[in-house]
Amino acid sequence: MIIATLPADEELRLADLASYDILNTTAESDFDELVELAGQICNCPISLITLLDKDRQWFKAKRGLEGPGTPKDVAFCAHAILQNEVMVVEDARDDARFYDNPLVTGQPDIRFYAGAPIVSPNGYNLGTICIIDKEPKKLSETEERALLLLSKQVTKLLGLRNNNKLLRERAEEIITLKSNIINRVIQVQEDDKKSIALTLHEDLAQSLASSLMYIKMAVDNKSNYLPLLEIAQGQLNDTLVNMRSLSNSIVPSALDWVPAEDLIKEFVNKIAPTVPFKIKIKVSGKDKGNANQALISIRVLEQWLKILGGKKDVSEVTIRLICGEQFNLLIEDNGLFTQFDNLKKEIFDSLIYNRVQAIGGLIEWSHLGSKNLLKIKLPVFAENNTFAAA
Repeated sequence: MIIATLPADEELRLADLASYDILNTTAESDFDELVELAGQICNCPISLITLLDKDRQWFKAKRGLEGPGTPKDVAFCAHAILQNEVMVVEDARDDARFYDNPLVTGQPDIRFYAGAPIVSPNGYNLGTICIIDKEPKKLSETEERALLLLSKQVTKLLGLRNNNKLLRERAEEIITLKSNIINRVIQVQEDDKKSIALTLHEDLAQSLASSLMYIKMAVDNKSNYLPLLEIAQGQLNDTLVNMRSLSNSIVPSALDWVPAEDLIKEFVNKIAPTVPFKIKIKVSGKDKGNANQALISIRVLEQWLKILGGKKDVSEVTIRLICGEQFNLLIEDNGLFTQFDNLKKEIFDSLIYNRVQAIGGLIEWSHLGSKNLLKIKLPVFAENNTFAAA
């Protein structure tokens, strides 16, 4: 018996075979039908689709033979994949390669063998579609042609199988991506609830409590009540402005058809009296943003202006809106931020990062000369994109 030599590209061939994830899979009717057709056309009791792994010959489809495969050393197909045409053995007892092969001297008593190589879409001979008989015989030109055509059909099935595999993987990636987006949206919503609750408790509730205290003091001090009432009135006015600002940050008071820049301008005008620096807003671009982009921008602005309000060296903030293929929100300030890492941490610890990431946007922070720039890029949303309103 002569053991077949390995193909020159054996490692690449094995890698190509592994890429199809077909070894050890269950029977599939498309392959089984080709095996049945090969046996009927060539009038042989045994027909197989074999794939040559590193140390074994595995049967993807079989007819007239039991077992999952054979060792590679005794496989006729290991010789057949070394050529590109049909390999025919009319009587294995007369062939130096096979006369003492255990598959010839014992079960299944191979005498006749013909195998056409299965060439992968990448050009590697992965196995064969073959026919076997226990009696010596010849293969006609028509039968040889049929075997080659059937091997090409196996190649097409492998290609379709690989395409289906890629589609499944892509579908799984999309499902995972959507799941991650939903999880981020839920997290942002929870963060929103905490932020709103904190604002209501620390800012609005405390301001109201202080106003009530001054009103009570005015009632108890009738001789000097007017200054106390004026303080209470001022605090109540501030509380009203803050309540409107909070309400507008949750749901902008406009319809969907109002351009994003108008909604953002309205928000900036309302919040400007409450911050300790001067705010400018500039708009450029030929397109009009939508309400979804406005909502995200307003919530980002609210968070970032709150952070800037805590920096004593910020005296001027410029907001730029650029409406085009993407909706860009640029917030420039003149603060002297020397601790880049600390500011970067503030961005990522705030709701800004989660909010932008949740809808597939990008966020960048940079320091250029005497200016600091926070840049937000938002994707184009459908008007009723539910994720955008998170």
